[in-house]
Amino acid sequence: MIEFVLKNRKFRLHPDGIMYIRDHKNGVETKTGRIWREIKFSKQKGYMKCNHTLDGVKRNLSQHRLVYYAHNQDWDIWDTSPDNMIDHYNRKRDDNRIENLHVVNCQQNHFNKGAKGYSWHKNRNKWRAQIMLNGKTIHIGYFDTEEKAHNAYIKRKLELHII
Repeated sequence: MIEFVLKNRKFRLHPDGIMYIRDHKNGVETKTGRIWREIKFSKQKGYMKCNHTLDGVKRNLSQHRLVYYAHNQDWDIWDTSPDNMIDHYNRKRDDNRIENLHVVNCQQNHFNKGAKGYSWHKNRNKWRAQIMLNGKTIHIGYFDTEEKAHNAYIKRKLELHII
């Protein structure tokens, strides 16, 4: 079990993945009665989210960011810049096990989208392979078969998208 504090609220992450929050009343931690209650997350655009009041401000919290913070409390959970994103290795937004999470920048996060990287080019009657890097499309080439286009894309992806 891991305990951590965000603003004025205490959280607990149990080994089974269930998260608890310390009860509050009027901004003060309760001392009697039910002290901890399970956090109920709901799915929003594939991500597990919850709403809680921290320091008098209602906040929408992502489960994957809370889990990562629980294991890495020196990480800045409030930094939502493009250089501080949490990525899911297996691309499943609701799989929030710590071994499935890692910090990436925005571009690295897009590398993990699972895009094919090739498509049929009707005018040339060939398969076209291309890849994105730094917001720019890089043309890889035209190929007679889908398999060759896919292989060229994968080869280029391994060269460019180092995580």
